[in-house]
Amino acid sequence: MTLLTETSLEPFIALLKAQGRHSVLDVCCGPGDDGLRFVQAGIHYTGVDPFDGNVRYAMARRLSVSVAEPARLPFAVNTFPAVWAVQSLEGLTADQADDVVRELERVAEPGAPIAVVLP
Repeated sequence: MTLLTETSLEPFIALLKAQGRHSVLDVCCGPGDDGLRFVQAGIHYTGVDPFDGNVRYAMARRLSVSVAEPARLPFAVNTFPAVWAVQSLEGLTADQADDVVRELERVAEPGAPIAVVLP
């Protein structure tokens, strides 16, 4: 896992393009604002959010999203070449945050960049 300290979307997109990564998972994607920017940059986008209302709104924006808890992602091991999870640890206890980080590592390919914000 590559831990990033920069959580601005543009540098992350630039990193993905520089590394030839063409797909990203957005954990706790909200209404899909970042998803639209990934898609506009030509990066295949998959988003998940625990709130059905956010998922419906993002789907109305034609984004590929589904309802999922960040500590129980419905994807196989090593599925994504990059993970954007900037809101996924907000409001969690240390143990809950550890569970989410382990799950992000599980679904990310080896060496994949994973962007998170530590609360």
